[in-house]
Amino acid sequence: MERIFSFTRISSIFLAFLAIVSCGGTKAYVVTPEPTLEQQSAISKEVCLKKFLLVFAKRPCVYFKAERDNNSGIVQYFLLYEIGTFDVDLPIGVSLKLGETWYNLKRTNTDYSDTIVITSAISSELIPKVGESQNIGISYTNRKETTNYTLNSGQTASFQSNLSKLIRTMESEPKLNINKK
Repeated sequence: MERIFSFTRISSIFLAFLAIVSCGGTKAYVVTPEPTLEQQSAISKEVCLKKFLLVFAKRPCVYFKAERDNNSGIVQYFLLYEIGTFDVDLPIGVSLKLGETWYNLKRTNTDYSDTIVITSAISSELIPKVGESQNIGISYTNRKETTNYTLNSGQTASFQSNLSKLIRTMESEPKLNINKK
């Protein structure tokens, strides 16, 4: 009986260690210099729109990405919508509801890898509205259907905090020096 108890304790400690190691390896808010593109980029943490019991099936999720053009200093912000399962219908786009108004975001890229990631540009006029809005919704549309998500208060706070932390990270990062020969 004591052997079973100690084995159970050791295995639970090992599983807790694996969970901490696997969840702690995020690259959120890390600025990545890309000298060949003459830009710097950083991503925020994700906010998952659905929660399941299984750790591996928590998609769809949204997160922000920022890219600074090193020549002009202009920073462009993007909303990335990551689909957890393979969607057989072609994705059309993502919309953002701030308050009672829906904004269609301009899709700039669709990445087809192990999951589909839709990248949509966020205009500079929308950035302050994200921070001020108490009611935020996200809509994903493919050829077949539209799926709407309304963020709860915790998700809204995380969504707004992620964007403000990303903005502060990009503003605090010095300009990338590129020596051309």
